[in-house]
Amino acid sequence: MSSIPVRITDRDGFDAWRADLPSGAGFMAAVKAKIAATGETVLCWQGDGPRSFMWMCPGCGSSYACPLADAPVSGWDNPQWVNTGTLERPTLTPSLGCGLWRRGECDGGHYWLRDGMLVPA
Repeated sequence: MSSIPVRITDRDGFDAWRADLPSGAGFMAAVKAKIAATGETVLCWQGDGPRSFMWMCPGCGSSYACPLADAPVSGWDNPQWVNTGTLERPTLTPSLGCGLWRRGECDGGHYWLRDGMLVPA
């Protein structure tokens, strides 16, 4: 898998990106198909500062909400991320690991976000 551009939005833009997708059982497959068709995934900043972000996993179509902090905290239980890039072209530490990937149910759900691009880890 190659790098995937990330469209940066606010919550309204995130919801609009997902608005034409079916709800229920076919949602994740539709997200994955949209990412494949458009060649990009989506990430939205949330809260003042911002305090967190949401992203869509290209590997399985799952969405994840993740907290930002003053210092990165690695690990799978309670990670926290730091953006050393800009809000328009973020670079996040630590890596992004899809929960389904960690359980062996997502092919390719582990990435680095570097300068606005998801890069396979």
